[in-house]
Amino acid sequence: MTDSSAGSSPSLSRQFARWAHSLRFADLPEPVRDKARAFLLHALTGAAIGHSSRSARHVVELALAEEGKPDGASVFHSRQRASRIGAAFANSEWIHASSMFDSYRMLNHPGPVIIPAALACAEMEQRSGSELLVAIVAGYEFICRLTDDFIPSTAARGFRPSPVFATLGAALSCGLLLGLDEDGLVSAIALAANFASGLNEGPRTGGNELMIHEPQAARNGVFAAVMARAGHVKGSETSLEGPAGFYNAFIGNAEGNLSYSFNGQTHSDPRHISEGLGREWKLLSFIFRMYPCAGYNQPVIELMRELREAHALAPDRIARIRVAMNTIETLYPSPLFPRFPDWQTPRAGETTHYFAAYTAVHGAYPVAGGQPPAGAARQGIDPAATAFMSRVDLVPEPLRPMFSPEITVEMKDGSVFRADYPYERMVWDFDKLAMRLQSCLPGIAGGLGAFQMLESAVRAIHHEDLASTIFTTVSALQSSDSTHH
Repeated sequence: MTDSSAGSSPSLSRQFARWAHSLRFADLPEPVRDKARAFLLHALTGAAIGHSSRSARHVVELALAEEGKPDGASVFHSRQRASRIGAAFANSEWIHASSMFDSYRMLNHPGPVIIPAALACAEMEQRSGSELLVAIVAGYEFICRLTDDFIPSTAARGFRPSPVFATLGAALSCGLLLGLDEDGLVSAIALAANFASGLNEGPRTGGNELMIHEPQAARNGVFAAVMARAGHVKGSETSLEGPAGFYNAFIGNAEGNLSYSFNGQTHSDPRHISEGLGREWKLLSFIFRMYPCAGYNQPVIELMRELREAHALAPDRIARIRVAMNTIETLYPSPLFPRFPDWQTPRAGETTHYFAAYTAVHGAYPVAGGQPPAGAARQGIDPAATAFMSRVDLVPEPLRPMFSPEITVEMKDGSVFRADYPYERMVWDFDKLAMRLQSCLPGIAGGLGAFQMLESAVRAIHHEDLASTIFTTVSALQSSDSTHH
């Protein structure tokens, strides 16, 4: 077993590898187990909804053509199997196509990466349901701590943080499922740090290469673990915090100096990211996206719906709507490279103005897989929301907590209604998530019965001797026109 240097503190990758290698299902508090099951349920529901995407189907067909393997891992919506790397890529694409992402610190969405990567490895290694959950927990907690304060600075360097960080989480999850020892996990992390990729130029200009960012991250995470198990590559001990390591590459320095942050801080020492590991669980603060739009619009939609319902707000009587948000949320995808430098200009289907306006006009916004509310356009851009959105103003506030908007509605008669939506309201446990996911049923083949089967299977997966039994249940959500090869 190698350490960073004699008499010094273990490297960051060593600390996480040591913790993950010793982690057992019995060590997980019940809220952590519950959250891991919620991650799995959310991603698998997304995979069912994503089947309606024609572009995703083409990507998956290509993956199967290149990576098909009769004795390989299962691929959703197909009778054909693929290598574990190909299956992770394909299943990630199905999830990603649904826009059903989980979210941490606004720009990190590991669900479409860790879940399909872990499922492929759990199936191929014949791991149990409890071993799958432990691997998911390890990968998610690792990502939380890697990203915590650094994510806006990563985006400001032109990288898209989600695939960059999630690659490392997937590598740790898969490394556990492949049975790597501590040294092997250190190597898997180092390899993943070298494989991490994803640029913000696509989101900045409207390109859609990000549609394969997460699938490629899942693929890279699996590959890092497989290569580490092969034993031919020894990963650098200080791949994360070293002078020429991961943090230097993706935040611009290894000392923790921040170019941007959500709360105005200018420094966060990477050496401290492992503090409280195994006692404090940052993954508990993940949220689950339900609407097919950017994460920062999710609480805006929720709050606008509540205000409209609580005060019976008639759209034609509304004079102005002001949405206070964290400044970085108005500068997506990067505070240095925003998609729209003139962020106050409303754009149908793209800026927060539209999503607030849509909800103000129609009283709701359709979830992924859901149906538009009565009176709204059945598909595409809604004309009424587009006409209304000029009444919506965004108010950027640099110290406002992320995903915690305040909305002020000014009526034509002079009355004013105001409310805020604290981030904590979006942090759901398994039961709350399962309840909310039922609104997605129109997009799920098999309807309520199939979804309830999936919910029950995920809820009890820790009792399963083989985690791969989940694929049998998922097949109930797949439509009769599934891809056959």
